Amino acid sequence: MDRALAEFSARGYRAASINNVFDPGQGVSKGIIYHYFASKDELFLACVEECFQSLKAYIQDHFHPDGRAVGTGECLTDYFEVRMRFFRENPLYQRIFMEAVFMPPEHLKADIMERRRPMEQLNLEILEELFSRLPLRGHLDRENTAKLLIQFINFINLQDRGVELDLAGIRQMEEKNRQILDIFLNGILER
Repeated sequence: MDRALAEFSARGYRAASINNVFDPGQGVSKGIIYHYFASKDELFLACVEECFQSLKAYIQDHFHPDGRAVGTGECLTDYFEVRMRFFRENPLYQRIFMEAVFMPPEHLKADIMERRRPMEQLNLEILEELFSRLPLRGHLDRENTAKLLIQFINFINLQDRGVELDLAGIRQMEEKNRQILDIFLNGILER
């Protein structure tokens, strides 16, 4: 998997080749790869899944919205800082994540969304927890509000096809998502 992660990270899905993944010197033959993965698509999806699983586990281990980060802003800042730290510490996942979120191969979009689902569920739980601390307007409930916010962020993310597929692009995306959350929670008018 490490060689596959390195290949997709370096070249992206479209330019990556299974021929660059196998390494007979390390006992990884092309036949072994095809035994476990029927195609480049399956191998890429396995890398995408590992990326999202690793990100989710990292957030669960490092993000604890306890009494220390009482304010909404501080809680969101902590959350985005944890995500950025993950990508700084795990550079092989940067391009895979960005490609999966911003430029998924058209024929793999549904499969990628399926692999993103556990991470999306964690984001939903974090937002619901955050909303449980806030006085929502009477007709709003935290679950539906969190779902709507995630749908909105995902829609905005799909519009950004020109973003760099590296740490700078992730930083840009995270800052935009932080602004979206701020606008969503606080509006745009000065009070």
